[in-house]
Amino acid sequence: MKNISLRKATIEDKALAVGFDYNLDVVEHIELKREDKITKAILSEECFIILVDNREVGFVIFDYRFFDQGWIELIVIDAEYRGKGIGGNTFNLICKQCKTNKVFTSTNSSNTPMQKALTKVGFSFAGTINGLDDGDPELFYYKKTNNREAKE
Repeated sequence: MKNISLRKATIEDKALAVGFDYNLDVVEHIELKREDKITKAILSEECFIILVDNREVGFVIFDYRFFDQGWIELIVIDAEYRGKGIGGNTFNLICKQCKTNKVFTSTNSSNTPMQKALTKVGFSFAGTINGLDDGDPELFYYKKTNNREAKE
């Protein structure tokens, strides 16, 4: 198995993270002003570079803005590295470092690969919200972290 790890992104990683996102979906990158989102996450120390054998392959944005719970806002993995378990391992690494008892995330109902990946690593379906993306409901998932320091 390849060594998968995370490191906190620095402003020097901005072009790398923006490039991963831009290559994934140019239209969404521009329309959703993702460069601004990525920059803000880096400056807030909420963006992590995903490494496979010390090679940068993607990034994840993680914070505690979702009802004060761990929240994976965005994960982007280079196309060459998708479908190899890197996302699942990244989810597990995030859950291990989380300071709360649960980690939440969401995906569109049209994104079946993400839904399968979340289920495979133990995330449970939490509910649906309509109206965010017309005709493509947002599906929410969570996973209990069982982190001792998170328990009161």
